[in-house]
Amino acid sequence: MKGLNKKRFLLGVRVLLYMAISLTIFIAGYIYIVVDELKLKLEETQISQNAYQQEKSILEKDTSVYREDLDVFLLFSQEGKAQDYITDQREKKSLNLFSNKVEVLEDIKLPHLLSNSCQRYRCIQIRKKFTEIPSNIWKALLGTEDFRFLEHKGVDPIAIARALIVDIIAMKFVQGGSTLTQQLVKNLFLTNEKKLSRKIKEMIYALYIENILSKEEIITLYLNEVFWGTYQGIYLKGFYAASLAYFNKAPQYLNEFEATVLVSLLKGPNFYRPRGRGLERLETRANAVFKRLQNLDLFTQNDQIIWSKARWMQFSENYVQRAEQQAFYAYYLVSKNSELSLEAFEKLVLFKAVERRNLALASRVGDADIGIKILIAHPGCEGFDCKDSFSFYSKTQREKRQAITKEYHQIGSLFKPIVYDTYIDLGRSYDEEISTAPIELKLKSGIWRPKDYSRAKQDKIQLKAALQKSKNIPLIRIANEIGFDALEEKLIKRIPRLKTPLGEYPAQLLGALELSLEEVFVTYKNFIEDKCKEIESGAAKFEETILYYMSVASETTISRLASGPLRNAYIFGKTGTSNHGLDNWYFAFDGKQYYVFWYGVESSRDQQKLRVSGASTSFLIFQDFINHRGKLVSEVWCEGLGI
Repeated sequence: MKGLNKKRFLLGVRVLLYMAISLTIFIAGYIYIVVDELKLKLEETQISQNAYQQEKSILEKDTSVYREDLDVFLLFSQEGKAQDYITDQREKKSLNLFSNKVEVLEDIKLPHLLSNSCQRYRCIQIRKKFTEIPSNIWKALLGTEDFRFLEHKGVDPIAIARALIVDIIAMKFVQGGSTLTQQLVKNLFLTNEKKLSRKIKEMIYALYIENILSKEEIITLYLNEVFWGTYQGIYLKGFYAASLAYFNKAPQYLNEFEATVLVSLLKGPNFYRPRGRGLERLETRANAVFKRLQNLDLFTQNDQIIWSKARWMQFSENYVQRAEQQAFYAYYLVSKNSELSLEAFEKLVLFKAVERRNLALASRVGDADIGIKILIAHPGCEGFDCKDSFSFYSKTQREKRQAITKEYHQIGSLFKPIVYDTYIDLGRSYDEEISTAPIELKLKSGIWRPKDYSRAKQDKIQLKAALQKSKNIPLIRIANEIGFDALEEKLIKRIPRLKTPLGEYPAQLLGALELSLEEVFVTYKNFIEDKCKEIESGAAKFEETILYYMSVASETTISRLASGPLRNAYIFGKTGTSNHGLDNWYFAFDGKQYYVFWYGVESSRDQQKLRVSGASTSFLIFQDFINHRGKLVSEVWCEGLGI
């Protein structure tokens, strides 16, 4: 009997041993799999840290820029604070400062923009090394989230026990025992689901992270990667972007209490958003956290830096007011654009010009689905795929190349200069006078009566003036006199997608034709090069060509809107507007680059009637950009084409 019991005992021990070994193997295998999974995730995180470095920007002497644009640029630059930089440049007599503009007295090389490392859509993340993180920020973090951080190895048994006791007393989940490292891995690699398996994986991750990274590296990773709320529709990742958003200055300029406010937001960026009731909650939390940090001897006993009620209100008002400026979205667009034909400051000015026009037209366009497309190209370019071109599409979530090259919009009067110039080739003269009386054509589809936007003040108009004022009736009258067949033979070589016979579709001469931005660029590029060849060969004088006539802003359809340096500069330009303002264009050539701007409705066009035009939309964006980008305004110059 004793022998049998002994055998049973030994068998039981053996089973338990096998179970222990199996469990150990299982746990080891599970840990191996979890750690291997974490290694892969860490590699992906490292890969995503690459960010495009913007080229330098130079403000040229005798130009002016908007103070707001320069402030935004400097905020996201290596300076991190506009006022100090501007004060320094004023002392050097490099600029003059006015209420809303900055006058550049000497060439100024602006600091580089900071790189945006965030890979997700509409997100800003500016990573920094540990040595670049102000001590008051990481001290505030440790004092708030994990005071024993320097003592534990990723998991803190004391904190877990303390939290467990508090939860048992309260009979509910009140306090967690997660360390800073556990919070890091949860934010980076795990979900918020409350499962035991997730908690175990979190602990394994934390222990492994502590084994391969130093304490400084963990703090750095945490402060660079954690979510800090949204601002101006932009996802804020990391302490640096958060400091710019909430305080409008780089983190190195934050005092101890401001650093406390910043870290206090971490517990719930949306819950503590500094407006309305969120401001009250943030004030209460920040004051309590600051006292704790003082009691822990992490911060000085200087209560004078604690904000008053008035200072809290000012903080909230500034935060809300800046939200309307869309500075973060402008920087985001610049940070994700690697095209080199424009400097970083020029890009920011362009994106701000787009935003300013959108705000100005908001009441006119209502809920229309507005899109804005821009193509800027060097004369050496042949199309969209050119290293010396720049392109922009306001619908950033959509494919830009498709929008610029494959989406077609009615051009309005954009190509009238090409049509009028063809009349000259066919024997007409810019000096001759044309009747402005109504005209009608008998087409197979019925009687067609072209109209002008405004009634003619005179019975006749000079052909040059009809061109500059973009008149319709004189244009069709000459086409009818010349003959549509002869005109078609010339235009078919210049204008793509021209429907034939032209005599049955004469409205195309007024813009009833759909082209992409790339096609508009190529068409005008070839046309202007041909005109320049005539000038270079001596066959024509610049002052007697269409390049000159359409470069005098005071004589064209933009005369009432042209302002600043652009008004007196010779820049070839033409607006275009389709029926009901659904498509609004501006094309320009300044001797150095070609510009194609389109502003219009992209979908749900039925019943849409906008009170806008190419002059009030695309042209004004172009003008705002040209006048305030910090570059001297260039002029039509055929030599620049290298013909």
